Amino acid sequence: MPDNGVEKVVLQKGWQTGGTLSALAFCLWCFENSGSPVLYVFPNDELRTKFSKERLGPMIANCAALQGKVKNLERYGQGKDRTRDTIISKVFPNGSFCNLATSLSPVSLRASSIQVVIFDEVSAFCDDSGGEGDPCTIALGRTSTYEGRKKLFYISTPSIKDQCRIEREYLTTDRRKYFVPCLSCGEMQLIVWKQIDFSGPVPFFRCIRCGYSHWEQDKTYLLKHGEWRPTATPMFGNVRGYFLPALYAPIGMYSWKSCAEQFRKGYDNPVELKVFVNNILAETWEDRSVASLNPDDLGNLAEDYVPTETLPKGAGLVVAGVDTHPSHINICTRAFGRNGESWVLDYWVIYGDSNQISTWQRVDEKLGTTYRHHQGETLRIAATCIDTGGHNTDSVYDFCRNRLGEFILPIKGIGTPSAPIIDQPTFLKEENIYLFRVGKLATHGRLFSDLGRSLIMWKDHKEKLKNGIASDHGGPQILHFHRRLDSSFFKELAAPKAKWVKREGSFQLIYESTDGVADHAHDCLRYADAARHFLDINIERLCDQLDGNAK
Repeated sequence: MPDNGVEKVVLQKGWQTGGTLSALAFCLWCFENSGSPVLYVFPNDELRTKFSKERLGPMIANCAALQGKVKNLERYGQGKDRTRDTIISKVFPNGSFCNLATSLSPVSLRASSIQVVIFDEVSAFCDDSGGEGDPCTIALGRTSTYEGRKKLFYISTPSIKDQCRIEREYLTTDRRKYFVPCLSCGEMQLIVWKQIDFSGPVPFFRCIRCGYSHWEQDKTYLLKHGEWRPTATPMFGNVRGYFLPALYAPIGMYSWKSCAEQFRKGYDNPVELKVFVNNILAETWEDRSVASLNPDDLGNLAEDYVPTETLPKGAGLVVAGVDTHPSHINICTRAFGRNGESWVLDYWVIYGDSNQISTWQRVDEKLGTTYRHHQGETLRIAATCIDTGGHNTDSVYDFCRNRLGEFILPIKGIGTPSAPIIDQPTFLKEENIYLFRVGKLATHGRLFSDLGRSLIMWKDHKEKLKNGIASDHGGPQILHFHRRLDSSFFKELAAPKAKWVKREGSFQLIYESTDGVADHAHDCLRYADAARHFLDINIERLCDQLDGNAK
């Protein structure tokens, strides 16, 4: 109602819970009854056009109360401009109108004096509209004429924790949640994921009090007899907030079985788990893999092994990563064993002009280093990835040319989210060389994951020793370091910081190095991992052969 004192409503929702449908119903009421001018804002042009053609237009055409009353607002332009105007604007005889805007266009946000503003999928809005500031703030500036009578509706699935606009708005409200009654004991409660039992073929919701099993077909009764309850004190008296996960989706929309299937996808895939948390639980995603690493904590992982004497037990494949710079070249050798366990062996810094042949001769000497397996076999560096970025690309090409048979590979980082650890090579005809592209996000993510897991396992190992329990520090994805590595190595290893940034309305994970701190060791370990994946061999079988256990 225009005079009930509520000016802002926030809906933080999951999939298939009727957020946009609620906004459409509100628009219909405005068109027919209140005469309120409406501004409906989308993240981008594509969503706006799709909404106008597939949702708003058909809805108006099939609403008996509005048939014959809608006029297309046309400006006397030509060609595409004329068509576009009819799609983004609708006017009604009672004086109301509906303009469809996007967060990318400040012009569309400030076109008229507005009483009702609907922000749909607001978490996907850009942060700066055409260089003129926050799109929501620009749009709200058009509501000043209706102070005390304006209506603001924020709708969205959430995104990244502490960077999510819908979460930020929801936290200012009374945070209403929908409580439903148990069919057996009547206990009013929330439908939450921890009470969904999906161990059998058909998931069901278990009562938090008596354990009664509620099946999908019970949803209709539960939703009909539930009630919204505030769970917090609002920051302002004129706001209401509603939290609605996909677990509440009515029958025929998103089922508990579909929720369980999405959750299972996230077992081993953080991207799929993020989809589950954002779109089913309607919660913000906190990516623990982006936490900063402390170089002192990494230094505490150092162990008593000397790679120049004998490789640690379990190590079976040696690879190298090379990071190039104008004044020096960094080389790290890394040994891999079963289940992704690995050991840092040598870390060399070759000082000298990286465009000089003499510097690369010293690099070649280091790449000829061999290591002694604990069973006596001599292992050479099986593959090497060398970065071609920077001011010495031609020199790297010269060094790698005609050495593909030795598995010495020139590489170039690629930042697209879907890029694999190492891709199929591209032949550069002018350079007469194959160039391999290495996924930045994939290799950064794997290294961060290994380091995080190693820190957790190390603490567990120390705790067991403290309590007199025999324990070895090792296992899948554990990364080992020896005591001859100095503190600068661990500072370089911890230098990159992962963070989520919004680009063109969507969040992307990037890695940035700390100002003034080199990240050479970190990159060398990433490139060594790419070299391991290039070989694509069964390391478990190789380790069995070296240990004399091959069948």
